[in-house]
Amino acid sequence: MDLFSRNLPRVHPETQVSGLKSQPRQLSRVNGWSLPLHPFQAVVWATYLVLSVVTFGIVIPLLPSTWKYISYSVTGVVFVFHWVVYFTAVTIDPAEANVRLRNYSKPMPIFDRSQHAHVIQNQYCHLCEVTV
Repeated sequence: MDLFSRNLPRVHPETQVSGLKSQPRQLSRVNGWSLPLHPFQAVVWATYLVLSVVTFGIVIPLLPSTWKYISYSVTGVVFVFHWVVYFTAVTIDPAEANVRLRNYSKPMPIFDRSQHAHVIQNQYCHLCEVTV
């Protein structure tokens, strides 16, 4: 393909090394507290901590004295509500009832795309091996 008189580089698939060992299979996650934690969780915790320190330690103290108490109460209620909703969402198990019956201590099976095009087909999960 010639685009503006330049030849675009061709992309070739990588050759597979036959001596590579496969990675150990992961265990199924029950909720957001199941290890390994996702890196975004650390980002969320750090962001929440920074925002609370900046809001309650820098921004609100700089407000006029008549607005401080209102700002502390409204912002405090919003922060506590967000904290409760976040920890509730992380703690609950989002799995369907049939999937909860499955034994979580076994490693997660490896999905083979040569056998099935999608993980869930016709209301059946090929990883969990249950009807959803």
